[in-house]
Amino acid sequence: MEPWEEPIRALPVSLPPVHGEVLGWYLHRLAEANCTLPGRLAQMLAPSKNPLVGRRTDAFRCWTPHVTTRLAIISGTPVATLHRHLPAIKRHAARVRGEVVPTRRDYYLTCPHCMRSQGITEPVLAHMPRALRLCSTHAIWLDGNTHYRVGQMPELITAQREHLRLASRFPATLDDATKEADKLIHSWLMVRTQPLLIDRWRQRLDQLPKAEPPPYSTLIRRGHFSDEREVIITYPEFVTLLELIADPRWRAHRILGGRQTTADEHEQTIDVVFTRLEQRLAVPTLRSMPERKLFNNDPLFRWIDPRGRIRFPSTYTGNPAHRSPKRSAQSQGTEAPADQIHSDTSPTNAKLHRMTTSSKTTSIPTVPAEMRTA
Repeated sequence: MEPWEEPIRALPVSLPPVHGEVLGWYLHRLAEANCTLPGRLAQMLAPSKNPLVGRRTDAFRCWTPHVTTRLAIISGTPVATLHRHLPAIKRHAARVRGEVVPTRRDYYLTCPHCMRSQGITEPVLAHMPRALRLCSTHAIWLDGNTHYRVGQMPELITAQREHLRLASRFPATLDDATKEADKLIHSWLMVRTQPLLIDRWRQRLDQLPKAEPPPYSTLIRRGHFSDEREVIITYPEFVTLLELIADPRWRAHRILGGRQTTADEHEQTIDVVFTRLEQRLAVPTLRSMPERKLFNNDPLFRWIDPRGRIRFPSTYTGNPAHRSPKRSAQSQGTEAPADQIHSDTSPTNAKLHRMTTSSKTTSIPTVPAEMRTA
């Protein structure tokens, strides 16, 4: 009889899991509390040739229908509690029913103060909820390796509550919108085309301690930002962007693929989105571009229209005024006057000028080395 087929009984010390806890981490805590090895517990649950179980392991190589029941017996935890708190168990049950459930590895270390209130003295590795970034109760940043204290910046606490509200309002678009907003904010931070935002982020950066070697770098792996302080200082603006980007009504304004649009409709769409964000971000110069920077290369412009169009093809059959004199003359077999070509004031060619002159261009301050990507 194999170990996973032998009769089992409850361990001397019962230990409930933390919500979202990684399965391997839970087995390690359970084994340590009962003075045994996590590999021994794993062999009691499912077929396994390798007795070693890593803390980041979140699935068994071979699942049996009795894994959940046997884990409930040895841990002294009801099956319903295991399904509710362990994503690995919930994922396995869903796949048994024939559902396709992707594996998410957005791990984070839970708030140490919250764990101490539950009698747990060590950090717990868990799956991060989609809209969780910090502990609102203890003002500790959780999306990283360092656990910075951010209580001195109340706007982050407000942003976290708004983030949770957006997750319940737009569950279908939240994941895609999160990636898009994260990329947009990172572009503004690196390209430095928004001086008001740069100054705001610098002020928050001054309130955080200097970067130190993260204590949990071997457990948490983040690849999008080299310094998690960049995520912290831009978080309120990220949530403001997310409110617009995740809303299906605003996503409908995007000009994607083969969607046909006129020059006037295109300009109106750009204006509506930028005006909305200028109000929400309190940045009236969002459309101001520094010297040698094109407005159609702005990250927000590219989110609306990934092709960054400011001109439209001459084959367009709409308003003839949208066509340049040079192309109109070529289509009629004549040559347009040189002065007319160089002084073209059609709506299409003047569109970029109108957009970028809605506010004055401001100087771009130098960003400290701490805010640059290594």
